[in-house]
Amino acid sequence: MARTAFITGANGLSGSAIVEHLCNTTTSADWESIIVTSRSPLKATIPDSRIKFIALDFTHDVPCLVERMKEICGPVSHAYFCSYIHKDDFAESYTANEALFRNFIVAIDKTAPKLENVTLQTGGKYYNLHVEPVPSPAREDDPRRYGPFENFYFPQEDTLTAMQRGKAWSWNVIRSEAIIGANSQPYGLNEALTIAMYFLICRELGTAAPMPTNQRYWEGTEDVSYAPLIADLTIFVSTRKSCANEAFNITNGDYFSWRYMWPRLASSLGANADSQQHFEKAVPKEGEFQVEWRLAEWCQDKRKAWEDLCDRQNLPGAKATFDLAGWEVGDFLFQRTWSATLSINKARRFGWTGHIDSYQSFVDTFNKFRQLGLIPQ
Repeated sequence: MARTAFITGANGLSGSAIVEHLCNTTTSADWESIIVTSRSPLKATIPDSRIKFIALDFTHDVPCLVERMKEICGPVSHAYFCSYIHKDDFAESYTANEALFRNFIVAIDKTAPKLENVTLQTGGKYYNLHVEPVPSPAREDDPRRYGPFENFYFPQEDTLTAMQRGKAWSWNVIRSEAIIGANSQPYGLNEALTIAMYFLICRELGTAAPMPTNQRYWEGTEDVSYAPLIADLTIFVSTRKSCANEAFNITNGDYFSWRYMWPRLASSLGANADSQQHFEKAVPKEGEFQVEWRLAEWCQDKRKAWEDLCDRQNLPGAKATFDLAGWEVGDFLFQRTWSATLSINKARRFGWTGHIDSYQSFVDTFNKFRQLGLIPQ
């Protein structure tokens, strides 16, 4: 029988990638309907008659959600939770996202009698790699690390597994690294967009484009997760009984050093960066936070350069992208002084073979930004 998908956060990187994956790789014989939801109107990049949109806000209480969902969710077989509320304060983020998922899981369980699987999208922050050095590569069966801040992924996963006990449906958890991808409604957590804008502005100004980081992170080992690849693994595991009730890491399947990746990415956009980058500050101790300078400060007087570039290429709509760049998020990511990667050996053992060269994932994402009119050539 054909399946019906229910995808939350459909305007986000992961949610929109799942929608596009189903539209591009399946037919109505496989997936009869693709129900998508977000708080804001859907901005789909692919027309597909199977897509049905419903505006939902999972900060609302369960009775309200059930009333809104009970008619449309009857045929749902597979639910994909990709919603996220960003808060700069970790405590606020914990409270908001714990409640967000709890409301969702209770509501979908009450309104989808044909439910077969619920998949929760989380991330590498599950391993606390964003705040402290951790064993690398991190593996799905690593013990939980309770660092200086509460981790909302823990209660989300605990709620998911507790809700599933005794039920006919199965669960999966997908843990990604920094997500590289493009969507029609970007926001400040998109690392690739921030990098692209930085290089383009440096190119416009005729200046070099050094990486705002520290020597340890510059020379360390990194991995990232391409959004279409996340979608591929998500559908793979959620539709196979052999993968039921398991968590899976997802990365591109390779590793790189920013020392060599950064100049390649700069060159792909016509900017100039050197693998022999000089650092004024001393090499920090592992576990400290340090950047040579901050993007959030650098960008303060760069709006005119961006707008001049957009005007010259007759792309007035791309001017607004300046306010979508995650300058502060870039600072947060690049200040780490440790390498933290994810193992995808488990996904391989379960039969998934997805892979993409990480450089290509960035270049493909830059090209899609252009196609969407978000950045100039």
